[in-house]
Amino acid sequence: MKISAMWMTRKRSHELIYSVCSFLHKADDNSNIEYIFITDPDDNETVEALEKLVPMAHAHNAEFTHIAAERRFGYASLEEYQNMAAKQFTGECLITFADDNICMRQGWDTAIRNELVKRQGTPAWLSITPLNEIWKGYPTIVGINRAWYEKTKRFSGTRATDIYISDLGKAANIEPITPHVDTLHLQRGRTTSEYQINGQVRRIFCLPAEDDFGGVNDNKDLPYGGFPGTEKYSY
Repeated sequence: MKISAMWMTRKRSHELIYSVCSFLHKADDNSNIEYIFITDPDDNETVEALEKLVPMAHAHNAEFTHIAAERRFGYASLEEYQNMAAKQFTGECLITFADDNICMRQGWDTAIRNELVKRQGTPAWLSITPLNEIWKGYPTIVGINRAWYEKTKRFSGTRATDIYISDLGKAANIEPITPHVDTLHLQRGRTTSEYQINGQVRRIFCLPAEDDFGGVNDNKDLPYGGFPGTEKYSY
């Protein structure tokens, strides 16, 4: 069963490569993972970094797909990039990772496949919470399966995709797929973060904030894209 994983990024090649390699090296079967990267049309830095990584990734049976947006949508419209990837993904699911997500457990892809097969053919969404973000109370890594996409014809309707998919799943009474995948989120704008693993508390450094860094609270009107029967649900 093929898994499609996507990264949206802009001129953060060092962070992106570190993130991707953590997943690539900890996968059980890279030949059944579709690694998708969506960039702005002027982001030559990221393209060059990915091109250099291709032969090394190929040694691990990993293949990359690059999608260049027709224009820069920016942070305010992150869903535009995700929806472009959704039109092209070929796996049984599509999951979105940030370029500051790090994989911490071997066999993350197997864990996802084992849960996906139980829900194949019926709409389902994936819920993963990084070890250092459990305190938030909601997943910050999300995905959808093929049947979900066939119903909605989109991945997200807002840049706050984690909230969007989670709330849409609740509105449609669809329980999430919750594979045992350990990740970290090296959050921008925070100095350090803590998490627990094997009963021990560990502290990690996070990444510096950037000028164009934003949040999920804005006044943007969000288009609806959901399941029959949830049309009145408000985002």
